[in-house]
Amino acid sequence: MNWRMLSLALCAALGLTFFSGYTARADDLPTDDESGVTLHSDDVYVTAGKVAQELLDVPMSVSVVTEEDIRRSADHTIGGLLRDVPGVELVSSGGQGFNRIKIRGENPNRVLILIDGQKIAENKSMDGTALLIDPARVERIEVIRGPASVLYGSEAIGGVVNIITKKGGKKPVEGSLSAFWDGANDGYGGSASIAGNYEGWKYRISGAYGDHNDRRTPDGRANNSDYLQKDTSVFLGYGNDKMELGAGYEYFESHLGAGSREPGYSRFRVDVPEWKREKYYAFTEFKNITDWFARLRLDVFYQENTKLMNNHVDVDGMPMVMDIMADNLNRQFGFSAQADWQVGENNYLITGYEFNNDDLKADGTSRSASPIPSPAMNYSTITKHDGTQKTNALFAQMETTLPSDFTLTYGVRYTWVKSTMHEASGTRTNAFGTTPSAVGDVGSSDESRPVFGASLMWSGIENMTWRISFSQGFRVPTLQEQYVQTTMGGEIVLPNSDLTPEKSNNYELGVRYSLEKLNLDATVFYSDADDYISTQRIDSTTVHYVNVSKAETHGLEFSASYDLPYGFTPYASGTWMRRKFDFGDHSTWHTGTPDFFGRAGLRYATDLGEDVGFYADAYGRFSTTSKDEDSSGEIVTYDAWETANFGFGFEFGDERQYSVNAELLNLFDTKYKTSDAILEPGFHANINFSMKF
Repeated sequence: MNWRMLSLALCAALGLTFFSGYTARADDLPTDDESGVTLHSDDVYVTAGKVAQELLDVPMSVSVVTEEDIRRSADHTIGGLLRDVPGVELVSSGGQGFNRIKIRGENPNRVLILIDGQKIAENKSMDGTALLIDPARVERIEVIRGPASVLYGSEAIGGVVNIITKKGGKKPVEGSLSAFWDGANDGYGGSASIAGNYEGWKYRISGAYGDHNDRRTPDGRANNSDYLQKDTSVFLGYGNDKMELGAGYEYFESHLGAGSREPGYSRFRVDVPEWKREKYYAFTEFKNITDWFARLRLDVFYQENTKLMNNHVDVDGMPMVMDIMADNLNRQFGFSAQADWQVGENNYLITGYEFNNDDLKADGTSRSASPIPSPAMNYSTITKHDGTQKTNALFAQMETTLPSDFTLTYGVRYTWVKSTMHEASGTRTNAFGTTPSAVGDVGSSDESRPVFGASLMWSGIENMTWRISFSQGFRVPTLQEQYVQTTMGGEIVLPNSDLTPEKSNNYELGVRYSLEKLNLDATVFYSDADDYISTQRIDSTTVHYVNVSKAETHGLEFSASYDLPYGFTPYASGTWMRRKFDFGDHSTWHTGTPDFFGRAGLRYATDLGEDVGFYADAYGRFSTTSKDEDSSGEIVTYDAWETANFGFGFEFGDERQYSVNAELLNLFDTKYKTSDAILEPGFHANINFSMKF
């Protein structure tokens, strides 16, 4: 039986199970503003499994950055809020505003970024999807560590980041104001919102602004690392205990740059004068429809992602100076439908369909000039690309309650992806005239693949769950990897229309324990991936995309905390991980991943009076040495580092509606890097003030 037949057989089996009987479970589930969930005040509920579940019962590795975590942090980027999640590494691609993340060593282009369950497309980038939203309007962030392809599809081979935004308020009229100062770059900004909830009608209008100068490092200012961000959103909705609907608009704009202080690279820079994300969306949801039909949700959205980028390549030893300009436009249209079914007393079935149409229009211009008069070396190139990637997917996942406190979750997703490059044209002009230029190929490809997942949980001990899981991941090549020739940093990157999807099999053993004082979450994982897409060097100035034969990763993630008397809570979180690439002709454990990294500290919280609360946090961050070896055998080393940090804050007012918090970071001015692009900030302070009314 082939994969197609096996997946269809499993879908049929899930469907047949539906007719075995029914008893409603929907009334036991909370409902929400954003994705069908009303969060309980005492428990953490998440929607990572496409349905509301208490965190203790989620059959996958999930971490949550809560609203309180965001409010008490003085960090002003989504990436900064995620840096201490186990398994997560923050990647700064040369500048402060280029925040992307890795999960379990997987590069950002293997991490799916969602906002309210809808993805941000990035079909022309070597670095993956950036986090294009301001933290001021974020309700919480759910991070799925490890493949989630059954529920979320391609790009989720490393994990998923679902950023869930604030919608309506709790009172007819309420609002918030905030202001911040960022000592790492003399940055400043703030946010404002007005929201409400009246007789089922919900609304929110918000705006945020942040202006950040060049980063301060122990070596001085990082050249060309300033950035500016603006964020605006509007939401209107209506809901009751049977249905909910809503619509909204989002606009995010950023201007940013990247540079280098490395010897010989001081004149190298990247400028992004415009990076915008504009989105329109609507949803409707019906709940408790019948005893057996628990929920139906429909979502639709349209989104445009515009990026203008200028790369100035002026490096010591190069025979020429290059200016490379890109004008990229990603247009997305997406639709999804999810139906939840109560199947007898012991089965809950999730079924769904998703469609995404991603259009890419990419224009480029490059100019080179040699300091030595040479007509053959002075030239300009103009390129045009127009492509489309269409994705259709069906998925089904069943949760079955078994005897002896066991729960089995199993599912399948079948995905069809058609990638087409309609236009790929270019011209090259020099002193001898204008000629056609190689820029990639016109062509199309079709990929279809099932993925499977299963998890067995045991909750026989109160407040504890054990889980053992198997999941498959896959990732379809982007339009750039298949059809678009690019030049970045003076290096030519050739596409490969013969690329096949990346695939992985993944295994986990995890435990969660949550009691009044002790919280523990630990996961052992192993991933075996084939057909990895990476670049392979052809000569000193040219690389091309190829399917690397294998990647293997194993490790341990953990987080733990214990509440002591008098308001003290020691805590720690960390990741131990080993990762190996096999390039075909040789293999290496030097993959840019430190063996061990994490955070440990001591929190303190107390009431100074009826209307005043105080909290403090003394902690350290750390990472062991890491080495990164490319396909040619060249190795870059990143030294081990540790930083000491201290944060504190006050909440005051008759409803604790005012808060002030501050952080003193990198107290000993440690000099370190997390990538080859930019030094991390030296000693600095951040201050936040916020109020609600």
